[in-house]
Amino acid sequence: MFSVSKIITILPEGWQEKADELGIIKRKRELKYVEDLMLLALFHVVNGSTLIEVSEIARIGKIANISDVAFMKQFEKLGELFCWILEQTEAYQVTDFNVPKYLSNYRLLGIDATDVTEKGRSGRLFRLHYAIDIFKMVSCAYIITDQKTGEKLSNFNFLKGDLIVADRMYGTLKSIEHCVEQNSEFILRLKTGCFKMYDETAKEIDLLSKIQDMKHEEEREIVASIKLSSGLKKLRICVKRKDKTSCENSIKRVKEKERKLQRRLSDTAHKMNEFIVVCTALPDAISAHEVLQTYRLRWQVEIFFKRLKSIVGFGELPKKREKSSLAWLNGKLMVAVLIELFIAKSSFSPQP
Repeated sequence: MFSVSKIITILPEGWQEKADELGIIKRKRELKYVEDLMLLALFHVVNGSTLIEVSEIARIGKIANISDVAFMKQFEKLGELFCWILEQTEAYQVTDFNVPKYLSNYRLLGIDATDVTEKGRSGRLFRLHYAIDIFKMVSCAYIITDQKTGEKLSNFNFLKGDLIVADRMYGTLKSIEHCVEQNSEFILRLKTGCFKMYDETAKEIDLLSKIQDMKHEEEREIVASIKLSSGLKKLRICVKRKDKTSCENSIKRVKEKERKLQRRLSDTAHKMNEFIVVCTALPDAISAHEVLQTYRLRWQVEIFFKRLKSIVGFGELPKKREKSSLAWLNGKLMVAVLIELFIAKSSFSPQP
């Protein structure tokens, strides 16, 4: 387990002053110093110590005589401070991989979401929506919501020059419209029947009929238009047919999905699973091959989530009160980002 003392040393400057500003410790009968509260909170978050165990750690370590209930109330107050610490660390560059020349004018953001379940009877579900700079592997934005909030790009604000990469859950007209409104670019994977597309004569395009003759690993580009509330928007639909083995695996996954749903999917859905289809409005100077290669980088977000859950224990939520749950989630996320920062500062650069 990563040492709590190491995390304390890499907290951003001014965190104690911010804690005072937020009024984290007002009554100093149990805990007099915010440093002690942070130490106990990190024991709780990093080691998964229970509230009673934290209370005993405080007593044995002669930090404070504080009950488990009193600590819980103090811990809840730290949620806002955890968010502030995250905002400060997000500005740091964790690493810096070589950026392809064709992407040198963009900040490549990978977008995804993951669910976190509360332990116990309630089984309450929270959802972390997350954006990372793929080449710097640093957090750019995140929100924690309940499960009712869907995976959509409108959960985030983007800047001009941002290039958003996201999977099929985000491949919607609303997502594209959000990017257009924020002057950002996008590469979004599309699912079967996601929305209507039109050719230059305003005739609806049957996408499958235009790609079904493609050979394995062949790439193709189709120009199409979509209807947004602001008017027609020209898109480039970049398609790659998977290799033979991947196609066979896709067929197996479709059959497994049909078994769970207890119904057969359409022939079009079966066939479309053999293709990777993404849409973009990037300039033609960036080839279809480069667009598809860029989309593949989205897997860095998946890898980050796996680390978050397996190493930091983000996947379970041992809380019942909503305020405590949010403080716990933000604390876990803070620890994950600080560990990334610590490792990056300690190790060699990945650049040749």
